[in-house]
Amino acid sequence: MPNMNHTFLAVLLALLCPTVVARAAGPQAPPAQVSSNASPAAASATAPPQSVFIVPTSPTQGRNPFFPRSTLNGPAAQSKPELVDASAVVLNGLTSPPRATAMINGRTFEPGESGQIKLPNGARVLVRCLEIRTNAVVAIIGAQRYELRLRHAL
Repeated sequence: MPNMNHTFLAVLLALLCPTVVARAAGPQAPPAQVSSNASPAAASATAPPQSVFIVPTSPTQGRNPFFPRSTLNGPAAQSKPELVDASAVVLNGLTSPPRATAMINGRTFEPGESGQIKLPNGARVLVRCLEIRTNAVVAIIGAQRYELRLRHAL
């Protein structure tokens, strides 16, 4: 019975770990190399292929898979600057240093940060916070520069 156990273990080891068994069997001849028309130096100098994406010019040609919700050629150019009713933009609050933030229409901004806010009529407008002062914020809202001040109790 001991020979049968050794045989069984050898077969099991060969199935589970073929590299171990191959090393134990001794040295083997190196695998044959596949011939190539190009020399190794020329193959390594060749640049990898580049991906190409052609932006469709109409919806019938397809859509941009990287920006599926955007227009095909980017946002439409605006002919005139977007004017915003300043009374619809409210500075809700400020926090003090070391990390000064300003809340404009319910959205928090840090200096240099941009984002969209929602106006009372449901429209959205882009805001860029330029500077946060002790009781005011300087921001570009739409296409105009504004200084928003905290409202005091009425």
